[in-house]
Amino acid sequence: MLYIDIIYKGLLAFPFIAMFFTLPYAVYQYNRHGSVSKYRTLIIYSFILYMLIAFFMVSLPLPDRASTVGNTWREHLNLIPFRQIWLYWHDKVFGIAALKAYLMSMSLWQLLFNILLTVPFGVFMRYYFKLSLKRTILYSFLLSLFYETSQITALFGIYPGPYRLADVEDLICNTLGGVGGYYIASVFVEVLPSRDEIDEKCRAFGTRVTGMRRLWAVFFDYVCIAAVYIFLLGVIRILYPGFTGYSIYGEVYSWSIFCIASLLQVLITRGSTLGHAACRMILMSEHGGTASAGQLIKRYLYLWLFTDLPLIIAGLLMNVRVSFIVDFIILGLTAVSRIYFFIYFINVVLRKGKLMPHDKLSSTLYMVTDLPEQ
Repeated sequence: MLYIDIIYKGLLAFPFIAMFFTLPYAVYQYNRHGSVSKYRTLIIYSFILYMLIAFFMVSLPLPDRASTVGNTWREHLNLIPFRQIWLYWHDKVFGIAALKAYLMSMSLWQLLFNILLTVPFGVFMRYYFKLSLKRTILYSFLLSLFYETSQITALFGIYPGPYRLADVEDLICNTLGGVGGYYIASVFVEVLPSRDEIDEKCRAFGTRVTGMRRLWAVFFDYVCIAAVYIFLLGVIRILYPGFTGYSIYGEVYSWSIFCIASLLQVLITRGSTLGHAACRMILMSEHGGTASAGQLIKRYLYLWLFTDLPLIIAGLLMNVRVSFIVDFIILGLTAVSRIYFFIYFINVVLRKGKLMPHDKLSSTLYMVTDLPEQ
């Protein structure tokens, strides 16, 4: 039941880990391979989930801090291999009854658990990361050494003293588990597509600007611009402690800031924001060649007119609302903006990135830049 509870906690923690990992992962995949493979994503995220649960297995349950005060590393370090097995059989007469008792003992199950713990690691090392047996042995040993170091150092100093035993036996068993996983992976290598096959399929699809690619580029830009905005706001608040913010409509104006910042980037680079470059995209003229400054200005001006201007007008009208008609206009303007965002999302995701009105009116479209050599 303890292991089931730990696995459950790992499953609960995984979405939060994945949330911070997803944007860098998507950008790397577009930048390196041209597209995001669903199969590769399944492999990578299952590897992250496995590593998370494995770490939880060797670290949880966490003790009360007071209970670790006074614990020393000498008391929680064993350098004698298979010491528990030797202690179990010491002064015992070997026989059927003793063997049955040993097969049900905790020392044997602990040994088997430490072997099984790193079997998936060996599978991943050979199947996806394409490592040799020697490298798999080395990385399995280093992974186990990381686990034992975290135990002997009390989770790297988080606790006053160690609360679990760092055992050389675990190093041996974890390394054996990695080796076992390496040989088990031969089944996966024969049955499942190789990483080279996944890469080739990604590069074949990487010549198209899909809807998801556009969304990831926009999200990347928004995160970068928001980070700069928050940093500058923090500097201003340090210099002027009485400053509380620019406007109560900051959320509304944030998209205007995004449009302006994106426009400045594409004008300077002649077609690419940071997000575009990260996802290997560039804005081009639909007639061929580099988009002109006028086309780029038109594109972001139309995007702003369709999305943010209605919200800004609605926000201003809220200060002079005197009748039902004004309320109705405010609701209508807000709906116009949200509907355009909704159409944009549906268009780029379900219709595979078909052109939107601000694309057509500015005569611009996205093209894929060259991928790096493998």
